[in-house]
Amino acid sequence: MHLLTLKFSLLLSLLAFVSPGVFAAEPAGKVDAAADPDWAAFQQAMQPPPSAKDTDYSGRIRWGMMFVQGILTTGQNFYDRHPTDPRRWDCVTQMVKQFGSWTGGINGREDGKKAANAVFNEAARAQWAIKLEALRVAGIAAPDISATNRLLLEQETLVGLRNVAAKAAPTERVVALAAVKAEVDRLAAKYPDEPLMGSLASGYIKSMERAGATREEIQAQWAAFAAYPGTALANAAPAGAREAAARQQLGDRSKLPIELAFTAVDGRKVDLRDLRGKVVLVEFWATWCAPCKEEIPNIKKLYAAYHGKGFEVVGISLENAGLTDADTAVEREKKLAKARQVLVGFTAKQAMPWPQYFDGKYRQNAIAVDYLINAIPAMFLIGKDGRIITTHARGPQLEAAVTAALGL
Repeated sequence: MHLLTLKFSLLLSLLAFVSPGVFAAEPAGKVDAAADPDWAAFQQAMQPPPSAKDTDYSGRIRWGMMFVQGILTTGQNFYDRHPTDPRRWDCVTQMVKQFGSWTGGINGREDGKKAANAVFNEAARAQWAIKLEALRVAGIAAPDISATNRLLLEQETLVGLRNVAAKAAPTERVVALAAVKAEVDRLAAKYPDEPLMGSLASGYIKSMERAGATREEIQAQWAAFAAYPGTALANAAPAGAREAAARQQLGDRSKLPIELAFTAVDGRKVDLRDLRGKVVLVEFWATWCAPCKEEIPNIKKLYAAYHGKGFEVVGISLENAGLTDADTAVEREKKLAKARQVLVGFTAKQAMPWPQYFDGKYRQNAIAVDYLINAIPAMFLIGKDGRIITTHARGPQLEAAVTAALGL
């Protein structure tokens, strides 16, 4: 148990839904106006333009390393120059998150390691890992950090425990899951009203599912979470229980033709039943998502090469209109119109001819929720029979899957 716990605590893990440009609310504290230029530089680093080339795996890794370096450089600069500005913890949170996201899987492939080392070598990454762990610890202890940012930093240990539990041998699985559960309980006691706790509890449920838990066991765990003190897990449990059931159903749905129909943002009628006999890529993406924009040239290339041979693309855009429950009908329509124009303008500029679904609901996009999308880009490649072929293919793997599905 002690060896497992030690091993887990050394991991830095990526978050489930990477959303550059979305920051936690600032805690009470003095924001220094003199720091605004450095803050603007950091925000700019969080919103880099998509690369115009290098859409293969190695190219994306090179782009990602430059993206991370920009965040680390501007974030560290802000932290060092403005030691009393509470926004420094927004910088640290994003530095930790994006570093883990882009460097976590590099060592799994030789071409990834080579591409990464050409931009951000292993020694430099190791030094940054040490720096970021120190910043993470400092942030957790800081009196002027928001509770949301503190939890984001604290959850790194929990996500690491979850990842190891997912890979644990059957003989170690009970111990590994117990460690995950203990960390969820610790955080729930410390942050009883933080909405993020709902997602962390859901992560534990996923670990249970991977370990073969029955539906009854999962429902019992959600019922237990609902009884915890505070509002976070009580509010999350019903939605989480529905998600768990829906996830089990999604496996069954993939065996049947996918039913999806809507009116696109440009007025086109889209119905997958009308596309039987063709190979269809359904892409969940957004204009604010940097990795999504990085994938666009690859999809355009495939569309140009194979559209005439029976390949179609359908976009499901998770645009964020910033809707709130307090909006009046007029305010809501203005926000939707503005977000709709962002999408239309972007797709026109990028010459993306395929139809796009839009509802402005961001992560609560109706179709994304229905298909349990918690990270983008997400791609469903659908065969001629209307059934899902794969939900994981990107880059060169996507082209290989498309040509195989078309019988080329």
